[in-house]
Amino acid sequence: MKVSTLPVSLQWLLLLAPGLILGQVLQLLSLPAALMLGPMVVGIVMARGGCEVRIPGVLHRMAQGVAGCLIAAHLDPALLVRMGEIWPIVIVFVALTFLASCFTGWMSARTSGIDGEVAIWGFLPGMAGTVIAMAHEHGLDSRLVALIQTVRLMVVITTMVVAALFIVGAAVAHPAAGSAPDLASISIVLGLAFVGALSGRYLRFIPSAASLVPLTLAGALQVAGVNLAVPAWLVALAYLAFGAHIGLRMTPDILRAGARALPALVGAAFLLMLLCGASGAVLSVIAGVDLMSALLATVPGSIDSIALIAVNAGADMTFVMTLQTLRLFAVSIFGPFVARSMVHMLHRWKPS
Repeated sequence: MKVSTLPVSLQWLLLLAPGLILGQVLQLLSLPAALMLGPMVVGIVMARGGCEVRIPGVLHRMAQGVAGCLIAAHLDPALLVRMGEIWPIVIVFVALTFLASCFTGWMSARTSGIDGEVAIWGFLPGMAGTVIAMAHEHGLDSRLVALIQTVRLMVVITTMVVAALFIVGAAVAHPAAGSAPDLASISIVLGLAFVGALSGRYLRFIPSAASLVPLTLAGALQVAGVNLAVPAWLVALAYLAFGAHIGLRMTPDILRAGARALPALVGAAFLLMLLCGASGAVLSVIAGVDLMSALLATVPGSIDSIALIAVNAGADMTFVMTLQTLRLFAVSIFGPFVARSMVHMLHRWKPS
């Protein structure tokens, strides 16, 4: 029986309950980002079965707001000063990841037959939803961009989870930082998550506003000494929303749209991870940070998923989020120009 033939309420139950359970099981195995991986796997299975439910946009944006608060709770103000001292290095490695993503998209277009500009947009790092929306505004096939973004994101998450297991071992048991959560901190986090949902809906000129606006506000409150501890159950719900949202996008329609190109896209995504892995290893030596933090700072995942992996891996959140945020703005500002320029190069070098 196809999932699409079941009542919507039952589809929700089959998505949420197994997703939470699988996430908990993987967490018992100390797998980094387990609470996101479980729902993602269940979401993929459900999508392949024709599941019709989707994570509502407001809930996904609120989950991004929770992620912003989670990031803020782990920021180290002292490290921000050091980041200012090494800003040329930061800019160089932000640019390297951006260029590696564009180059990978350009190469995948030459091997997969997908339109060059679509492929390049598909490999642009940052918030997948933001990139897909921007590509749609430029008149591109948003289905294929969504497919490439989803493939890239899944490869990034899987690769970084495996890397975390080998580099830092088991996941950090307690994702919360600072004081224990209380009613006041929960209320503040939920309020900031709601602000994030509104920001993501109405402040579209700010890239990834649903995450960055709560992150900025929460960071200011953190500096002021306000308790911003995020309870474990709220972290689990945020992971659930992220994982299910990613998995459910792998629909049969999207897969059919890019079925022939899928092997080439997966290979290109792994090539991108190799390039960023090499860049991260060099960054670790130059900047004097641990290897896991350097890798998470350079890989082209969405800022929220990378943040959740970084928390579980015990990485340096300030370092990781500084580079990820700068690259997000770089993509929003320079992405369209770079994509068009590389497409012109692609057409110029195409054999006659």
